[in-house]
Amino acid sequence: MIEPIKEIIKQRSLIIVPHHSLHYIPFQALYDGEKYLVDSHAIGYSASASVLKICRERKIQKTAEDLVLAVADEMTPYINEEVEALRELLPKARVFVGSEAREDKLREYGPSAGKIHIAAHGIFRADNPMFSSLRLGDSWLNLFDIFNLQLGAELTTLSACETGMSAVWEGDELLGLARGFLYAGTPSLVVSLWTVNDRSTAQLMRRFYEGLQKGLSKPRALQEAVVEVKAAFPHPYYWAPFILMGKS
Repeated sequence: MIEPIKEIIKQRSLIIVPHHSLHYIPFQALYDGEKYLVDSHAIGYSASASVLKICRERKIQKTAEDLVLAVADEMTPYINEEVEALRELLPKARVFVGSEAREDKLREYGPSAGKIHIAAHGIFRADNPMFSSLRLGDSWLNLFDIFNLQLGAELTTLSACETGMSAVWEGDELLGLARGFLYAGTPSLVVSLWTVNDRSTAQLMRRFYEGLQKGLSKPRALQEAVVEVKAAFPHPYYWAPFILMGKS
C-alpha cells in the first residue's frame, strides 16, 4: 500500500481516510521488513474527507483551563501515574479522580475546557455500537449521552480501551465513541483501537503532552510518543493502538 507512493510522500505527515475494513487497521504499525511506518511519518486519521473539513473549520477554545477525568482500579493502577504526570503538564487543569470523575463534571467543565483527557475503562459494543460506553465515576457514559454533550476543546484524549473502535455501516459511516465526541464538538480526538496496557499507555500519554508543551503539532507529538514507547515496549500491542482523528 505504501511502497507505490513512497517517493511521493517522502517524510511528510500523512492523513489517512480509510475505507470499510481498513478503518480497523493501525497504519502506523505497517512494517516493511526494516521499519514501521510511524518511524518515518506522523500520521492522522479521518472518517471521511467531509468530516476532516468540518473538524478543520470548527471553532475551538483558547484556554489553559483543561479537564482531566480519571477512574482507576486494581486492573489499571498506572492510571494514577498518568494523572500525576498530567497535573504537572497541565497545571491549570481541573482534575477529578475516582468517584469524583463523574459525567456531571464533563457536562459542567467540558464546554469551556481547552483540552479534555479521560482515563477510564471503555467498552465497544460490536453488537450495538450505540451502547458503547465509558466509565465515569460510578456510572457509564454511552454514545447517546455523548451525542448530547457540548464540547469546544481543541483536543479530547480518550485514554481507555477500544475508544476508537467503530462499526462501519452502509455508506462507510462510522458509529462508535469517536463519532460521538466528534459530533459533540471536539475537532481533534486521540482514541485507542484495542484494549490497552495501562503501563505503556501512561508513558505514551506523558510523552504526548510533553510534545504538545514543546509546541509540536498533535500528529508529531503522538509520533514521538509512540517511537519512545516502542523502544521500551517493542511489540505493536503496546504502542500502536492510539490514533489521532480529525484536525491535525
